[in-house]
Amino acid sequence: CSSSSSSSGSTVVVDDCMRRARTAVENGGCSIYSARWKWVPLDYYEQSLAQRAKLLKASSSKLLCKALLLENKKHIATSDNDIDDAMTNPKFIMVILQYDATLNVKKLQTAMMQAQHSSQQRGSTTATVTVTADFRVASSDDNDRLTGYPFNSVSPFGVLQQSKIRMVLAKAIVDETSFFWMGGGHVQLKLGMATRDFVAATTALVADISSPRTSAASSSGNADDDDDFE
Repeated sequence: CSSSSSSSGSTVVVDDCMRRARTAVENGGCSIYSARWKWVPLDYYEQSLAQRAKLLKASSSKLLCKALLLENKKHIATSDNDIDDAMTNPKFIMVILQYDATLNVKKLQTAMMQAQHSSQQRGSTTATVTVTADFRVASSDDNDRLTGYPFNSVSPFGVLQQSKIRMVLAKAIVDETSFFWMGGGHVQLKLGMATRDFVAATTALVADISSPRTSAASSSGNADDDDDFE
C-alpha cells in the first residue's frame, strides 16, 4: 500500500477502496477531466456545512452532496436478470443528494414508476413496478457488500455490485450546481466533478427526489441518515 498526507497532516494509507474509486473515474475518460480529489481533516464531519464548504473551497454548501444506499423493503422481483430489475424495479437504489436537502420518498417512488413507464413505452421491459414501496437506509452489511465502501466514504464510482443498484441523482443538484463534491472512497477523501460530466459518465437517473432541508438542520451538518427522509 502507498500512503498520502491529508489536509490535517496525518498519513492515510491508500487502500483498495480509494484505488477502485479513482480507477473508475479515470476509466471515464475525457468526460471526467473536471474531476478533483481533496483530502479533508479527521474532524470534517464534526464541522458545520459552511465550514466543510470552506475546506473544499466550495462557493456554497449546496455543492456538498452524499451518496446514500437505500433498500425497498417491499421489493418483489420481476426479473431473474439483476441488471434489468435494477433499472426498472430496483431493490437497492443509490441516491445522490445535497446535504442541504432531504430525500422525499414519495417523489422517489413516483420517479421510479415514471422511469419504468418510459421503459415499457420503449419496449425494454414488461415488468410492473411495486406500487407500495418502502425505502429505508440499507443495512451496513448490505452497504459494505454492494458498494464496497464503508459509512461516510461511499462514492458513486467504483461500486462493487453496480448491476444490482439503480443510481438516482437529485434534480436539484443539476439545477443548482455546475460542480459538486461527493465521497471519494475514504472518509477523508472527497471527489469533486462538473455536474454535466457526472451525468454523462454515469447511468444515473436525474429526478426530482428531494426537498430543501430546514435552515437549522442544514447549518449544523450533523443530521444522520434517518434525518434525510421526508
